[in-house]
Formats: sequence, C-alpha cells, structure tokens
Amino acid sequence: MPSVTIWRGPWWTCIWRSRKSKNEAALSENSSIEFQAAEWIERRTGGEPFDETAFQAWLAADPGRQPVFDAMWRHIMGSDMNAALRAYDKRGASGRNLAVGGLAALLVVAGGYKATPSVELYFAQPREYAVAGEEVREIRLEDGTRLFLAGGADVKVRYTRHDRVVELGQGTIFAKVAHDEGRPFRVDTGEARIVDIGTSFEVLSKPGEIRVSVASGVVRFGRSGWFDKPIELIRRQSATLDRTGLKRTADVSPDNVARWRSEWVEYKGTPLRQVIADLQTLSPLPIRIADESLANKLVGGRIRLTDPVGQLQNLAIIYEFQVRRSDNGLIVSKN
Repeated sequence: MPSVTIWRGPWWTCIWRSRKSKNEAALSENSSIEFQAAEWIERRTGGEPFDETAFQAWLAADPGRQPVFDAMWRHIMGSDMNAALRAYDKRGASGRNLAVGGLAALLVVAGGYKATPSVELYFAQPREYAVAGEEVREIRLEDGTRLFLAGGADVKVRYTRHDRVVELGQGTIFAKVAHDEGRPFRVDTGEARIVDIGTSFEVLSKPGEIRVSVASGVVRFGRSGWFDKPIELIRRQSATLDRTGLKRTADVSPDNVARWRSEWVEYKGTPLRQVIADLQTLSPLPIRIADESLANKLVGGRIRLTDPVGQLQNLAIIYEFQVRRSDNGLIVSKN
C-alpha cells in the first residue's frame, strides 16, 4: 500500500505519496516559489474570499511559478490522490464508507480542505453508456436530465449528494439539464471542464479539440484545473479548446445545435457549407471545402448525419463534386 504523508509547511492541505517517480522533480519546502505557491493554494482551498487579481499578478511576475503550481495541484487532485484513496478501498461498501469518513476527517484536520464531496464523488459507482459510430442514443438520468450520445461517444455518469458529473471519453453529446441549484452539472473531457448554469448544450470531444455550443442558458467552459480562467457561453455562442488555447467561434443557431439527435435531417436549398458543417460534427476526419463557389452551392435531400463520410460521398455523386482523402482529412473540390 502506498504510504501517505502530510507535507508540513505553511500549508497543510496537500496529501503526498512518499514515493515519487524517478522522472518527477521533488518539490522542496525550502524553495521560495514553492513556499509561496503553497500559501496561495492554502488561500484557494480555504473558506476565505480568494483574490484572483493578486494571484494572477503573482503568476505573471515569474514564468517559473506556473509549472510549480501545476505540479502541486496534480498532487492534490490527480493520480496521487486517487492512488491514496484506492489504498483505503478494501472491504466493500462498509469499508468504503469507513475510508471516506476517515480520510475526509484527516484532510479536514490537516487544513480545512473541502474533501468530503470530492471523496464521495470518487467512490460513487459510475454508470457507463456508449454508442457505436452510427448510433444515436438518448439516456434519461435519475434527475430528469436528458443526455444524447453520438459519434462513438462513451460516458461515465456519477451522481452524489453534491455533484452531477459526466466524464466524456470521446465522441459527441448533447445535454438538456434538469435544474438543481444544490448540485451543479458538469462534463469533464480530461482536458476541459464544462459546467452547466441551467441550460442545454452540445460537447464534441476529438483528439486535439473540444467544442462547446449552447442552445439555451449559460455554461462555463475552460481547461480542467483551478488556475486557468474559463469563459461563459450563452445561447447561440460556441467555443473551442485546442493546442492554441480557448477561443470563441462563430455563433450558431439554436436549431442547428446537435441536429444529429434526429439522425436524419431534411435539407432544401441549403448551402453545401452548412450541410458539411453538420456532417463535420460526427465525422472521424476533418472536412475542408477547397472552392468558395462550391461551398455556396445549394443542395437538398434527406441526409443521415450519423454516417458523415458515406453521405458526403452520396452528395458528391448527385451534385458532381469530388471527395478525396489527404493527410489532413477529406477535401471537397470540383471535378
């Protein structure tokens, strides 16, 4: 069982495994940056108001401070915490309850870290759902929230007294969230966190890109973790998170958010660019239109959005354009 120690510095909230990997630099209590970082984390996890402006100014004053924060925070909320928790999970439900109570008490005594909801969430048994690439599935969760899955999506759903969390491994989902002020609803993709503030929204998770589009209400979208500032999106707004950062994209009509829920969509005199944008949501490959005049070409017909590549090839035959595969995806061009 991994041993767990409390780092006794100015800040008592971090739980550390005593054995660190060979590739991980040991953090020293004597370093001034680490010492100051510990004090900031103590303020952040305590019950007092947090001075975000002062914190951002402290980070900006020295480029070496952000990596120290990241390393410390991973120890608090990352795999090391999970490993420590697993060490307590030995004897079924009653053993887990004792573990949660004992570890939560330890963390509270260690410095007021708000651990009870986090530990409860960790031990909550997830419900897992998945769909094949061309499937659309609707799930009604216990609180009345409707969750639609497509694009090979797989999710784990955990509900506790304090939280409602959906972990999206891959694919695309649309959530129509039942309002509950006492239990926030959030979607975690690993790289990003999307928090509902009473709304319905779509989340697309692909390697290297996460996109959120809001059909109604408000969501908060940002990187996972405490120290990156999220943005708020309202009805019609959309944003992406990729290697270049978090940024707003063109507004979307609420009627066009997650149109794939119907699987089949009827188009009449619709620009090809719009049809391709809808197909792109569930396409395993990026689709690019090489010619602007082709992008404005009006097309129609009944299109199955859950079969993006096949439907694009059918359109190419009917409207006499070409689809070719490149290293960067699919390119649509004139014959």
